[in-house]
Amino acid sequence: MTASSIQQAILVGLHGMVLVVTGVLWGGFYVQLAQGEFPCPLCILERMAMILAMVGPVGLIRAGLREGQIEPEVWSRSWGMLIVGALIGLVISARHVLLHIAPGDPGYGAPFLGLHLYTWALLVFLALLFVAGVSLLFVSRESVVFPSRLRLFSRAVVVLLAAVIVANAVAVFFEAGFSLFLPDTPTSYRLFESM
Repeated sequence: MTASSIQQAILVGLHGMVLVVTGVLWGGFYVQLAQGEFPCPLCILERMAMILAMVGPVGLIRAGLREGQIEPEVWSRSWGMLIVGALIGLVISARHVLLHIAPGDPGYGAPFLGLHLYTWALLVFLALLFVAGVSLLFVSRESVVFPSRLRLFSRAVVVLLAAVIVANAVAVFFEAGFSLFLPDTPTSYRLFESM
């Protein structure tokens, strides 16, 4: 395999990664709306860090859609942005895990597959860091041609992520209302209580 074909394979995988993180964010909404568990401030920060981590990959996808190719500096910068977002999220989720690590502490929210959502967030951020590190190993000095067969799929991936970003903004506004701060353990949507 040539370096260019490896980069194109990574580019296809990048779309899958953005979809997985978007699915994780939509899963958080499912827990919030269907199970009635309000996200705490750290949960919201973890969501924001996931969105921040996806800014780089989405920028890479958009550059490919716009230019038809991806320059090496765009490739590196995009993965670097993912690393920054993942590191911020890793610190936030590690703090969240450490807050509930004491014996007898039930944790915040119901577990999913045996782990709380903030523990899953920690694992997601670790996986993102690993993927970014591996992808940066394959930066070449040449531009990578953006496959034309990915154009429609790429647009759909970007729209799904944009939708979850808007949904997060609306959900935080409903939860905080006109207050500047979220409660430590929210039990309702303040916006509706203030009306």
